[in-house]
Amino acid sequence: MPDYRNDNEAVAAAVAGDEKAMSFLIASVMPGVEVTATLNAGDGTITRSDLIQEGLIGAINAIFSFDASKGIKFSTYAQKCISNRILSVVRDNGREKRQSNNAYVPLEEIQYSVSGNSGNPESVVSMEESVENIKKCIDTKLTDLERDVLLLHIADNSYEQISQKLAINTRAVGNALSRARQKIKAEIGS
Repeated sequence: MPDYRNDNEAVAAAVAGDEKAMSFLIASVMPGVEVTATLNAGDGTITRSDLIQEGLIGAINAIFSFDASKGIKFSTYAQKCISNRILSVVRDNGREKRQSNNAYVPLEEIQYSVSGNSGNPESVVSMEESVENIKKCIDTKLTDLERDVLLLHIADNSYEQISQKLAINTRAVGNALSRARQKIKAEIGS
């Protein structure tokens, strides 16, 4: 291993393209990467090895963004970058899980229940066209939040349940639902 007087010297050499310095720095932070990845891989949706890779990306970012003039030790800065990177991935994954399509009632089910009425064929076709227009509006005009809130509301979730599932307050649920209704009405008429 190369002999550097301090981490600042090793960082400067790594940024200048010295592969030995880069390897030295990565090896020095690797135990922290492994510990942080292990502690955050608990629910099994993200593997430990994936989190280690994300931690290594955080370590490389730390090397290239480190500013020795701030008076912070590189090891402290690198560990913070590694932790932030791993926690960000875990948070993003949690957000995706909360937005799982399994929680929604597919609009096709609504369409079949509407079209299953015993009315005349013209009204059935008209209702099916309306449902298609609503689905198209939901997919193209609503923001992700508005769509998620609307679909959870259609699935008979209360404002409180929706706020818990999406990690927002009930006022934001009401506002998103109101905006969604306005956009749908504007698109297809009341």
